[in-house]
Amino acid sequence: MSGGETHGLGYEHVDDDPNVAVLVATMNASAELEAIVRLRRWERDHLGLRAGWRLLDVGCGLGEAALALAPDLGAQGHLVGVDRSEEMLRIARSNAATVPCTTRFSVGDACALDEPDGSFDVVRCERTLQWIGDPVVAVGEMRRVLAPSGVVSLIDTDWSTFSIDVGDDDLAARVSSAMRDERGRPSNVGRRLAELARGAGLEPVASTSATHTWTSWNPDESPAPDGCFSMRSLAENLVDTGDLDVDDCDRVVATIHDAARRGEFSMTLTMHAVVATH
Repeated sequence: MSGGETHGLGYEHVDDDPNVAVLVATMNASAELEAIVRLRRWERDHLGLRAGWRLLDVGCGLGEAALALAPDLGAQGHLVGVDRSEEMLRIARSNAATVPCTTRFSVGDACALDEPDGSFDVVRCERTLQWIGDPVVAVGEMRRVLAPSGVVSLIDTDWSTFSIDVGDDDLAARVSSAMRDERGRPSNVGRRLAELARGAGLEPVASTSATHTWTSWNPDESPAPDGCFSMRSLAENLVDTGDLDVDDCDRVVATIHDAARRGEFSMTLTMHAVVATH
């Protein structure tokens, strides 16, 4: 992938990526997507956070979502963020300087949380299960560290809903086919959040979804739409799934870029959210 095409499809190995700064910028931009803003607002409304509660964010990334909830926890509250990326956590720690509650951001494994049983009143996990090989284990860990009568919030993506319209029906069909292929990770986990919660012994009490649509993007100014991966990365994904010959990569990227320049570009993606109780 060239230096201008560094917006990849995933965040499995952030600290090993030579373009960490680009990944961080993309994550910051994704937090501003309308669908994410709506789901986080819905989450806050349904969590009913109280002063003094203990909150764990699994796969916290830059920590901005959890830190936005910190004022609800008050000075007696406690916020813990766990992520695989030390670089992400470094930024989260820096951003935590002004919140009222105590905070701790640690490198950790969602499938083996280094936290005591029943130690949190609230556990949240946003757009993380899609990158974990076994989300059943991860949600089970969230259930383990949740206190009696605690609340879990799960927000994640259903990549089978991803669609692209650039005036090429064949390309659109290939993308749809590729995104339905999970290939070793639960990329369609968003639609299964309630099922995962029940399987862990939790009771879903509310659910919703939100669809984000990208319609405005200038490929001459940015290699990727706001908060999204590059079209080169998308084409390479099609090659990986067998939906595109490697020799056709450049043509596919050019087709998408040209459509965007003409103002004939559209992409959509749906994300889901579930709140469940112990």
